[in-house]
Amino acid sequence: MQHLAEQILTHAEGLPEGAPLAAKGLLHLGSRAGVDQALSRLAERGQLIRAGRGVYLRPIKSRFGTRAPSVEQAVEALAAQRGEVIVPTGAAEANALGLTTQVPVRSVYLTS
Repeated sequence: MQHLAEQILTHAEGLPEGAPLAAKGLLHLGSRAGVDQALSRLAERGQLIRAGRGVYLRPIKSRFGTRAPSVEQAVEALAAQRGEVIVPTGAAEANALGLTTQVPVRSVYLTS
C-alpha cells in the first residue's frame, strides 16, 4: 500500500505538462483533509508547486534541473479545469500577433 503522498505523485506523473492538480480531483485517493495535508507537504518539499489556493503544478525535471511549467500551458489547463475564459491582455496579444515588437514585462491575464 502506497502512502497518500506517493499516490498523488504517481497520479501527477500521468498528467500532461502544465496540468493542474486540485484537491477535488484527488478525493478518490483519500479524505479531503488528508489530501490537503499531503499536497501541502509535497509543496513544502518542492515536489509540487503551489499555483493558487487548492491548485498545484508538477515541476518539470530536465538534465539542467527542475523548472516550473510554462505559464501559457498552466493558464490554459487551469481555464479548462475551472471552465472559465482566461486570455492575455492586449499588449501580449499584439506581440503574439506580430503587430508590435514591445514585449510586456509582466504577464497579465483577464478572466471571466
